[in-house]
Amino acid sequence: MSTAPLVRDPSTSRLLDDGYDLAVRGGHLIVRQIPYVTPAGLVAYGSLTYPVTVSGDRISDDSGDHRIWFIGDQPCDERGTALPAATVQPRAIADDLAASYMISSKPPDGYRDQYAKVTAYARILSHPARALDPTVTATPGARWDEIADDLPFVYRDTASSRSGLARLNQKFRGHRIAIIGLGGTGGYILDQVAKTWVDAVDLFDGDHMDNHNAFRAPGAVAEADLQRRPNKAEYYAELYGHMHTGITAHPVYLGKSNLGLLTGSTFVFLAAADAEDRPEIMSWLTDQQIPFVDVGMGIDEIDGRLSGLLRMTTHFPDRDGQVPQNPVPAQRGAPDEYDRNIQTADLNAFNALMAVLAWKKYLAYYAEHTPAIETFYKVYTGEIRNQAAG
Repeated sequence: MSTAPLVRDPSTSRLLDDGYDLAVRGGHLIVRQIPYVTPAGLVAYGSLTYPVTVSGDRISDDSGDHRIWFIGDQPCDERGTALPAATVQPRAIADDLAASYMISSKPPDGYRDQYAKVTAYARILSHPARALDPTVTATPGARWDEIADDLPFVYRDTASSRSGLARLNQKFRGHRIAIIGLGGTGGYILDQVAKTWVDAVDLFDGDHMDNHNAFRAPGAVAEADLQRRPNKAEYYAELYGHMHTGITAHPVYLGKSNLGLLTGSTFVFLAAADAEDRPEIMSWLTDQQIPFVDVGMGIDEIDGRLSGLLRMTTHFPDRDGQVPQNPVPAQRGAPDEYDRNIQTADLNAFNALMAVLAWKKYLAYYAEHTPAIETFYKVYTGEIRNQAAG
């Protein structure tokens, strides 16, 4: 038996004492080697499974009710008649593993704990099998495996298992994301990207974290951190390193002299509106066929109130019509109110979400009716306008 911490969970420990074969994989508890009867009337072995939340050395049933899922063929009674409690309801567990059936059998008072739930469903499946072969058993001997999910996180992502998104989240694997500029919008972009399964994130910013940055940044910057004035890229890498592995800080301004640092990136968020070499960065990314999203915002005070425009532009060279006709922006004019550090955390966050949504649509994570090459939000009217590609 393994000495892994989760073995100390009370329900898990009781199941192991009985001789069940258990594993945790993809945010699911899997009970293996459960005998059942196939539609052909043969005895076979399948697995019971349900989503769990892991907290320390405790495992909580995250199915929300009495349901459980089955990995195997249609479970039947000893005559080969399908069990009415088992219905077709696929559930992804890992990239190479999925359950095909959901089984629902709710006792009047429910199940008092996970041990009662697992043993009840094991009996439902194994009794018909034992009628055909009395030697089969659902408790072949205690075994415990915590199968690594190889995800880039410090702790388990149980949110995906709760909602059954494990297979969809595989779309993020293999990606190396670069975020250029972390003064405001870039920090919120990182906040979203760090919660996905991307393999690596590179952060670029040569500036320091100061008080005015804290008021348009995600989370709450500690006063002690502000006093030491950390580099923005290093600060965010340390902060989000508490959750996501593979975050690398590049405490430099990105420009034409060091664009090679972007080599290997699969997607880039350009959130440095004041970068001197911004046109060169955009041209280099376009020449390298690296998809990227460019964001910007202009804020002005009018009659004692703020108004302005948020913009998000996509540059997807591998998609026809997804590159703007004039990808290099015009030179910036006189400073607007945003340049004077007006605290617009809400607009920064909104601008970031516009960019992240475009990225996720590019990866086909979200459905998309008509691809937009550019999206604008007008503060005054509340209007969101998309410019279609093509």
